[in-house]
Amino acid sequence: MTTTERADAGTQRREIAVTIVDTDVHPLPVSVDVLKSYAPAEWVAKIWPTGNAVTPVPHFYDTPDSYKTMSLRLDAVPPGGGFAGSDPDFAAKQLLVDAGVSIASLEPMCDAQLPQAEQVLKSTYNDWLADVWLDKHNAHGRWRGSISVSAQTPELAGREIERWAGHPYMCQILMTPQTRGIPFGSPHFDPLYEAAARNGLPVATHLMGQTPFELIPLYPVGNPAHWHDFFASWPLLYVSHLMSLVFDGAFDRHPNLRVVFIEGGFTWAMPVMSRMDQMWQARRGDLPHVRRSPSEYVREHVRFTTQPLEEVDTVKFRQYLDMMDLGDNLMFSTDYPHWSYDSPAYAFNRFPPTSGSGSCAATRPRSTGCPRPSKHCPENGSALPMALSRKASHHDSDESRTAARPQPYRPGAARYRRRAEDRRIQRRDVERGATACRPGRRRAGRGGRHGCCRGEHRIAIHCRS
Repeated sequence: MTTTERADAGTQRREIAVTIVDTDVHPLPVSVDVLKSYAPAEWVAKIWPTGNAVTPVPHFYDTPDSYKTMSLRLDAVPPGGGFAGSDPDFAAKQLLVDAGVSIASLEPMCDAQLPQAEQVLKSTYNDWLADVWLDKHNAHGRWRGSISVSAQTPELAGREIERWAGHPYMCQILMTPQTRGIPFGSPHFDPLYEAAARNGLPVATHLMGQTPFELIPLYPVGNPAHWHDFFASWPLLYVSHLMSLVFDGAFDRHPNLRVVFIEGGFTWAMPVMSRMDQMWQARRGDLPHVRRSPSEYVREHVRFTTQPLEEVDTVKFRQYLDMMDLGDNLMFSTDYPHWSYDSPAYAFNRFPPTSGSGSCAATRPRSTGCPRPSKHCPENGSALPMALSRKASHHDSDESRTAARPQPYRPGAARYRRRAEDRRIQRRDVERGATACRPGRRRAGRGGRHGCCRGEHRIAIHCRS
């Protein structure tokens, strides 16, 4: 699959190999009025009864001023105003140019409580995403879209998939795991899975972060008492859905189905796969439709994104990755523009520098519909507006321009030990011939909260010189 570029006459075309594919980026409309212009007129009052929300169900992390900021990085707010993630060109400057991402897949966050209203809302977001991000602001050809569908109405979801399956920049299906208690392996979702598999599109799932709690599956002991309980237990939803996909036969009914679990972590996958294999061996008579070990299904059909990475010792983390042996099932993600953002430099420093079993398959996005590394796309900033392209200054040496971005600031006393350990690992990697991330200077910025400061109330602004 090659990347197309619709450049004006006389624009220079430059190509580079695809090296970093970001599988979790969240765009937002600049205003609710813009979004309403894409919705059927008869549904506007039903979907937006209050008239002023870009998503009609509250969306927030439990962070200061979260209802206003929607958990977004303050430094990602466009110069012209609006929500972070609402200006495609400014997002391209921060993500594609400054962070060095080659391709980014977009996952709009939207939910509604009424089933048919939710599907209309998803369809509205698809029209907006295709028009604004994938057409008007995609001359560089580096944005990829998600076909948002409602998990509550799988038949309508199948029709929506067929409507967009031929779009050159739609690379996956997007549905919420908050399915009102219906596990992913249920035949309820077969119309959706059939359409996805027929068109060769993976089904990605991302927690929408919505309240009220009746939109989420019940926990064994009932609903969470507080929002932070739910926030910390996101992976539990994915564990339940993964077991259902395997044990309830979804991958046997749909051999070409591929599923991507976004922003739910991945370190839980190995112990869950091990326990599923043990149960399958002991109770194969009860599972005649599960023809292979559950871990084989997971390795073949499932991918996990990296963000949020565990904040643990780097050496021990790499040892655990090697033991997991799931390198080909991991895909890099940043969660831009949320405050929990993992920069490419920070994330890749956590993984082994080799292409062995423990390395991240961020440059091998087999299930995302994005180009492989052998394909090419326009170089950073080559097809972006000139005002957004970062130009080299006399302060930049050749070495600093090619070096990886520095690691984000991490608060707490342990950060000093981690930095020392990271430097030791970098020296070892350099001695082995690997490319290490070069530390850079940091200067404190104005008060705010985003991923670069790892949760502290100030922003660490990284300098490349």
